[in-house]
Amino acid sequence: MGYRVEVRDAALNRVGEVDAWITLNLVVRYCQQGTWQIVMESGTAQSDLFQKGGGIAVYQEGVNDPILTGPVESFQHAWDSTLKNGPGYMTISGKCDNKWPYTRLAFLDPGKDVTQQWAADDTRAVSGPAGTLIYNELNSALGPAAITNRRLPSITMGDPDPIGPTKSDSLQWDVIGTKLESWTDTTTTGYRFVYDAASKAIVFKLFTPRDLSKTIRFSKELGNISAFTWTLTAPTVTRAIIACQGTGSSRYMYEQIDTATEAEWNLSIEQFTDRRDLPIKADPTTGAATKADLTTTDADFATAQAAVLTAASDALTSGAKNGAFQITPIDTDLVKFGRDYFVGDIVTVSVDGTEYVDLVQEVTITIDQGGQTRTIQPSIGQDDSSSTVPNIYTTVAAMRDRLRKLEARL
Repeated sequence: MGYRVEVRDAALNRVGEVDAWITLNLVVRYCQQGTWQIVMESGTAQSDLFQKGGGIAVYQEGVNDPILTGPVESFQHAWDSTLKNGPGYMTISGKCDNKWPYTRLAFLDPGKDVTQQWAADDTRAVSGPAGTLIYNELNSALGPAAITNRRLPSITMGDPDPIGPTKSDSLQWDVIGTKLESWTDTTTTGYRFVYDAASKAIVFKLFTPRDLSKTIRFSKELGNISAFTWTLTAPTVTRAIIACQGTGSSRYMYEQIDTATEAEWNLSIEQFTDRRDLPIKADPTTGAATKADLTTTDADFATAQAAVLTAASDALTSGAKNGAFQITPIDTDLVKFGRDYFVGDIVTVSVDGTEYVDLVQEVTITIDQGGQTRTIQPSIGQDDSSSTVPNIYTTVAAMRDRLRKLEARL
């Protein structure tokens, strides 16, 4: 499947097409910054098309929308003596147009200049459908609703769309792109910035991930998997002990135990957390929680008790059993990236007799100088061994159990 590379200038005009590269590497990510890198012979008319402030758009044969667009961030000229009188190589690289949310901070008051933020509250509370929050935050930080010196004229925002679950959050100078990662999800809410040559604009697109799990499937039997890895890991904490104020018999101690995990792994592992900041001490006769002193109000006491439970839950979560699962599919005539599925689509994979449905988080593409695909490597599943997502753990545990039963029959 062929690829076409077009170049834009700082004014978002299409200035030419490139077809004489040596290698082209793309990483397309769901609701995050992807990357691109193109290596060309230096000093050619095509390499000179790339300018500071310009960018790139990569199109796949048979697909209308570009699979990646983004600005130039780096030029590197490399030459060594083995090239004799040759011009050397120019490597041009950058991120995709999802970069723009990562260039803005969540102001306390987006309607005011940074020098006027002193008049705002210490934090800014937001609440509403995820799609609305994403749209409003971007529009007020870099879109048409932003103050003049923060507005990016190249960005077209379109209309808001109240998709996704209701989110409530507190903002305080957060990097907006990072904050949006917590507002998007794998089933209801995603976004993308993509360059449109016809309108000379970078267009914001809010969307609901497509559920292709019934039609797009990957397995060893179908011949469209090049590798997979699954990992099960025992917990590092099963008993969280939280210590508040007081000394000796008056120090309040709270314990929370994950009994189900202890039974599953035949382990019991304690962890101590010092929370002397919480105004709770123990009744020396019963050990029950009481106010640390007479200045502690009922509201402060209730808040402190809730904080004890949260601290215990956090300790168990950070040390919980975990499962990780990653699969690397390959293109076949029946299922091809770009044509049949894209980053942000939900697909099905089958490994060791267990089916797993997940979103395509990332795709790495290497394209040779003829414009033909050398490798396409989508990443499906969790590749973070610290993942504690319950369904991931359950799925991986099922893979292990079915693999053991299969091996027992052989």
